[in-house]
Amino acid sequence: MAASPGRGLSGAAAKNAAGVSRWARASPRTCSELERDIGRLYRSGSLRPEDALHLFDELLPQARHNSVTAINMLLSAVARARADDALAVSLFNRMARAGVAPSICTYGIIIGCCCRVGRLDLGFAAFGQVVKTGWRVGTIEFTALLKGLCDKKRTRDAMDVVFQRMPEFGCAPNVFCYNVLLKGLCNEKKSQEALELLHMMANDVGGCEPDVVTYTTVIDGLFKEGEVEKAYILFREMLARGISPDVVTYNSIIDGLCKAQEMRKAEEVLHQMLDKGVVPDCLIYNTLIYGYCTLGHWKDAVRLLKEMSRDGPGPDVATCNLLMDYLCKSGRRAEARKIFDSMVKRGLKPNAATYSILLQGCAANGGLVEMHDFLDLMVRDGISFDHHIFNILIHGYAKCQMVDEALLIFNKMRQQGLDPNVVSYGTIIGVLCKIGRVDNAMAYFNQMIEEGLTPDIFAFTSLIHCLCRFGKWEKAEKLAFEMINRGIHPNVVFFNTIMGNLCNEGRVMEAQNFFDLMVHIGAKPDVVSYNTLIDGYCLDGKMDEAMKLLADMATTGLQPDVITYGTVINGYYKNGRIDYGLALFSEMLSKGVKPNTSTFNILLHGLFQTGRTVAAKELYRTMIKSGTCLDITTYNIVLNGLCRNNCVNDALRIFQSLCSKDVQLDVVTFNTLIGALLKAGRKKNARDLFAAISVNGLVPDVVTYRLMMVNLIEEGLLEEFDDMFLAMEKSGCAPNSLMLNAIVRVLLHRGKISRAGACLSTMDENNFSVEASTASLLMSVFSKEQYLDQVKLLPEKYRFHVKAGNG
Repeated sequence: MAASPGRGLSGAAAKNAAGVSRWARASPRTCSELERDIGRLYRSGSLRPEDALHLFDELLPQARHNSVTAINMLLSAVARARADDALAVSLFNRMARAGVAPSICTYGIIIGCCCRVGRLDLGFAAFGQVVKTGWRVGTIEFTALLKGLCDKKRTRDAMDVVFQRMPEFGCAPNVFCYNVLLKGLCNEKKSQEALELLHMMANDVGGCEPDVVTYTTVIDGLFKEGEVEKAYILFREMLARGISPDVVTYNSIIDGLCKAQEMRKAEEVLHQMLDKGVVPDCLIYNTLIYGYCTLGHWKDAVRLLKEMSRDGPGPDVATCNLLMDYLCKSGRRAEARKIFDSMVKRGLKPNAATYSILLQGCAANGGLVEMHDFLDLMVRDGISFDHHIFNILIHGYAKCQMVDEALLIFNKMRQQGLDPNVVSYGTIIGVLCKIGRVDNAMAYFNQMIEEGLTPDIFAFTSLIHCLCRFGKWEKAEKLAFEMINRGIHPNVVFFNTIMGNLCNEGRVMEAQNFFDLMVHIGAKPDVVSYNTLIDGYCLDGKMDEAMKLLADMATTGLQPDVITYGTVINGYYKNGRIDYGLALFSEMLSKGVKPNTSTFNILLHGLFQTGRTVAAKELYRTMIKSGTCLDITTYNIVLNGLCRNNCVNDALRIFQSLCSKDVQLDVVTFNTLIGALLKAGRKKNARDLFAAISVNGLVPDVVTYRLMMVNLIEEGLLEEFDDMFLAMEKSGCAPNSLMLNAIVRVLLHRGKISRAGACLSTMDENNFSVEASTASLLMSVFSKEQYLDQVKLLPEKYRFHVKAGNG
C-alpha cells in the first residue's frame, strides 16, 4: 500500500526516495531516469502525493510520448489521496497544455477524480472524449461513472448505464460494477431492490457471479433497514453457495444481529467464524459486549470478555470503555474504577472517551471527590478539557445543587479559551430553575441569546416550568410563544405539564389557549391532554365545556378512558348534578369502559353526599359481587357515608366484617366511627374503639384526640381530659388550630373560663388564629354578667375584644 500523506518512508523505499532527492540536488535526471525512478517508487507503494508533485514538475518539461505511463502513475498517486482529486485534474490540464497525449488509462483516472469531486458533467465529458478518440471503453471507465452517479443518489441513472449503455458499447458489467450499483441502492435504502439484483446475478448462468463483497453489501443494507430475517437468510444462502465470508461480512452480520437484540444468533455467527479459522477482531467482540450491556446482561458481557482475552485479540481501550460505561450507568462506579486501574496496569492508555465516561459516572452519582481525581489523571495524561468535559463538571455540581461551584466551572471555561455552548447554558439555567432562582436563570438565558446561541428545548422548558411554578404565567406564555416562533416545537408531555399547572391554579382559560396552541403547531393532544383540560373545567364548575371536550375526543379518534369519565362524573357530583353523573356512568358502561376502584369511590361519595343511601348501599353490594378490588379509601367512604346518614349500626357491621377479614385499617376508619358513636351518645362504644386503635397497630392522630377530648369536657371529666392532653403531647402529636378552637368553645360553653384562657394562651404560642365562631362565643359568654369578673383569666389580647364586644 502507498504511504499515507505526511508520513515518512521506511526501509528500501525510504532509501529510494532519499536517493531521488539527492539526484535532484546533484544533477538533473534524464526523462528515462525519471520514468524508471517513478516506476520503482510506484510499484513499491511508496510514492507519496507530495513526491509525485515534485516528480511531475521535473518530468513534464522533458516528457515524451511514452512518458504518459509514468505520468499516469503520478496522477494515480495524487488521486489516491482523495482530498487531492481536484489537484489531479489540474495536473491533467497541465499535461494537455504541454502536448503530452493522454492514454485511456489517463482518462480513467480523471473520470474518477471528476466524479469524486462532484463534477459528473466533467466526468461524462472526459468519457465522451474517450469515445470520440475511438478507444474501446471498458469497465474501469464505467465503474468510475457508476460511483459518481451513486454518490449523487442517482441509482436509476446508474442502472441505466449498467443495463443499457454498457451493452451498447459491447462492455459486459463485471462484479465491481454490480457492487458499486448495489452499494448505491443500499445507501438509498433500497435494499429490497439490491436483493433482487443480487439474485438476478446469482441465477444468471454464465453471467457475473456475486462475490463476498456483493453479499456483504446487501446483507449490511438489509440490516440497516431493519430487515433482520432477510439479512440472516441471505447470509445462510451465501454459505450454501460456497462463498466464504470475510471479517467485514462477519462484522456486519454480528453488528446487525446485536442491534436487533438477536444475541443468540450473533454468538452462533461468532462461533462459525472461529470454526472457519477467521480470527475475530476487537470490533466484533466489542459489538457483542455492547449488545449484552445494552440488554443489561452483565454476566454474558463478562463471559465474552474472558473469551476475547483467551481466544481473541484481547480487550482494547474501546472494550474497557464499553464495560465502564455500563457499570457507571448502573451506579456501579467502584467496579468501573477497578476496570480503569486494570487497563492502565496492562499498558492501555485511557483516551478522552474513557475519562468522559468515568466523569459522567461520578457526576451522576455525586462522586465529586473521585471526579477531581480523574481530572488530575487527565492532566497527567495530557488530555485537554473540551466542552463535553466542562459540561459534565457543571452537571455534576448542578445535580448536587452546588450552584456556586457550577457557576465557577462555567466561568472557568472562558479562562480556558472555550465559550460556553448551548449545553453549558442549559445546565446552568436548569439548576437555577430547580432551586427557584428564576430571575438569575432568565439573566443567563438572555446572555445566551446575546452571545449568538440559540436556546434549545431544555433551556426553554426549564424556564417555562419554573415561571409557572412561581405564578409568572404571562412571562411563561410569552416564552412559550418565543420558543415556537424559533421553530422549537415541544412535545405533548410539555403541554400537558403546563396545562396541569394552569388548571391547578384555576386558570383554565389559559390552559385552553395552550391546548389550542398545541393543535396549531401540530403536536397532537393525547388522552392525558383532554383529561387535564376536562379536570380544569370541572374544577371551575364549567361542566358544559368539559362535556364538549369529551365529545371532541371521539372526533379526533381518541377513546375516553376511565379517568376521563371519572373526572367528569366527579365534576357533576361536586356541582350538585348527580343525575348527570349517573347518566354518564351508564354511558361509560355501554361503551365498554370498565370502571375502576376510583370510579366507584366517586359514585359512592356522591350518592352518600346527596343522601341517596339506598342507592349507595346497592352500589356497594354490586362492587363486592363483581369482585372489584376495594381499598381502604372505599371502605372509609362507605363508613363515613353511612354514619353521616344515621346508619351507624350498618357501619359497625361493616367495620366488624373488615376486622374479621384482616383488612388493613387506618386511623381515619376509627375516627369516623368514634365521631358517629359519640354523636349518637354511645360513649362507651366510642371509648372501646379508641382503645382498639393501638391494638390494631395504629396511633391516634389529632382528629382522634379532638373527638375524645371534646367529649370528656362535655361529660365534665376534666382530669381525664388533662391526662389525655398530656398523653397526646408525649406521643409527639401536636394540637392544631382546629382542635384548640373546638376545645376553647366547649370549655366556654361549660363555663370553664380558666381552662379556656390556658388553651387560648397555647394558641397564641403556636400563632394559631381564633376562628370566627370562637370569637363570637367569647363575646357572647362575657356579655353575661356572671362571667364579667372572670375576664381577667383570659390572656390580655382577648380581654380587649371582650370589652369591645360589650361596649
